[in-house]
Amino acid sequence: MTRFQRSRVIELVLTAVIAAAMFGMPVSAGSEPVSKTTLPEPVATGYLELDDGRIFYESFGRGFPLVLIHDGLAHRVIWDKQVRDLATDYHVTRYDRRGYGRSDEPTAAYSNVADLHALIEHLGLKRVVLMGSSSGGGLAIDYTLAHSDRVEALILVGPVVGGLGYSFHFMRRGYANYSPDVKVAVENWIGDRYAVARGNDEARARLAEILRANPRNLSQEKHQFVQLPDRPALGRLSEIAAPTLIVTSDSDVPDVHAHAGAIESGIAGARRVVIDNAGHLPYLEQPQAFNGAVREFLDLLTIPKGEADLAKRAKKPWSNFERGIVPVENGEIYFEVMGEGETIVLAHGGMLDHRMWDDQFELFARDFRVVRYDARGHGLSRSPYGARRDFEDLRVLLDHLGISRTHLIGLSLGGRIAIDFALEHPDRVLKLIPVAPGLSGYDFDADVEQTFFEEIRAAYIEADFDRAAEIFLHAWTVGPRRQPDEVDPQMLARLSRWIREGAKPGKDRGYALPPDPPAIERLGEIKIPTLVVIGDLDMPGILEIAGLIKTNVPGARKIVIKGAAHTVNVERSEEFNKVVLEFLNQ
Repeated sequence: MTRFQRSRVIELVLTAVIAAAMFGMPVSAGSEPVSKTTLPEPVATGYLELDDGRIFYESFGRGFPLVLIHDGLAHRVIWDKQVRDLATDYHVTRYDRRGYGRSDEPTAAYSNVADLHALIEHLGLKRVVLMGSSSGGGLAIDYTLAHSDRVEALILVGPVVGGLGYSFHFMRRGYANYSPDVKVAVENWIGDRYAVARGNDEARARLAEILRANPRNLSQEKHQFVQLPDRPALGRLSEIAAPTLIVTSDSDVPDVHAHAGAIESGIAGARRVVIDNAGHLPYLEQPQAFNGAVREFLDLLTIPKGEADLAKRAKKPWSNFERGIVPVENGEIYFEVMGEGETIVLAHGGMLDHRMWDDQFELFARDFRVVRYDARGHGLSRSPYGARRDFEDLRVLLDHLGISRTHLIGLSLGGRIAIDFALEHPDRVLKLIPVAPGLSGYDFDADVEQTFFEEIRAAYIEADFDRAAEIFLHAWTVGPRRQPDEVDPQMLARLSRWIREGAKPGKDRGYALPPDPPAIERLGEIKIPTLVVIGDLDMPGILEIAGLIKTNVPGARKIVIKGAAHTVNVERSEEFNKVVLEFLNQ
């Protein structure tokens, strides 16, 4: 066994024990511990027959396929609370790897990657989201490197990656917990302070039920037969293009955080979240927070929900939907593109992301090629540090997509970006539609605006990020002249979810550099057909900016939509879509 292979055996069980000390006691298959979680009826279940054994699987729900890969301690039942939640919108499959749960113990050489591929083929799944925990996360990475065309996205939970070593702290823990007597090892792992965080007694009790009913999960005989990839994944992470969510926990073992950091650094656009008050099994310990993070990620990716949504994606314009990550200076930009014809680019507002254009994306793509993207530090884009030029990021995106000229529609922050781009690259803009726009060089100094800014700043100082999001929602969605109970509650809930995500710190947005001189001094240079759209209930500064554009941009038109505040494309989507499409089609 090579040094790399020995490291991978350790990785597969998230421990470190010399192989000879592991092999010794054959352990028979266990029973299924009774779950306190009510699960939906499976839509498929059974054994997949392989050349030298069987693996057991279950599938639940209808929709886009999610495949759940367990860690090196427990087997598929560890995902009970994810199956119950996610199967309402997705087609969720979980299975037992060889030597776990109800799958057969291996007796000859086998590959976890080959087994997973055989299962995906057997189920007829063209593309999947893989969610893997610990060594299951390492397997998901290895599978993606081997079969990138089959992976829509990755969700890696407390993951490890082949090729990165382990600390003495981690090795010592493995020696302490493992025993030639598997039943002793079971009790050691049940009490491990990293496996389940202190205070999560219900989760620890469930882990105890699973391991005591299935002690062979910790038998190491299966690992002597495993075939490993020819090359470790660590040096190949940059080959992965699938959008990736990394989920760690505040009380997990330090080595997991090191591995997660290496994965985040290696995979372009990878997104990392940390679950509070959890150890190595956050989906068992804090299922609500964990499931929420997973759903947020899938929603950001526009993954279809349910059978009807999935069926729609097979038809135009969704049939040519694409997504990707574009490197920009000191950062990365996430984008989605759909449709055919002249191009429209949609640029979102601050503390929001590409989803704010949901009511326009599909509709506009019936007649245009539509691009929407996340500015740095928003949504699925990231900016490690420092200054940025948002309008130049947009140029890089257009170059990447081979777009020479485009219509530009931007709201708020996106409006500012669109105007700056039109000034710096006028030959690349067909028509310009600033919506409730910002304007580089303009100072928001009205009393009501300053009051909201100060309240948001105070909430951040107190680390009350939900409060900051609530103030932002009131200021820019409800508006300064209404109360929340005067606004459609469904719209508020929708925007609140997006803004709460955007308000979280941890995304270094850096700072934006305007053109020189700024747009406020150069509006007369814009010779492009321009339509500015605002709601009559917006902030005073936005209303003034709209007036400046109407007055100073030659031939500019202004449309005011009654009964709408800042997010006019969401609040009055039908009216907004009508005026925009009429302008584009003139």
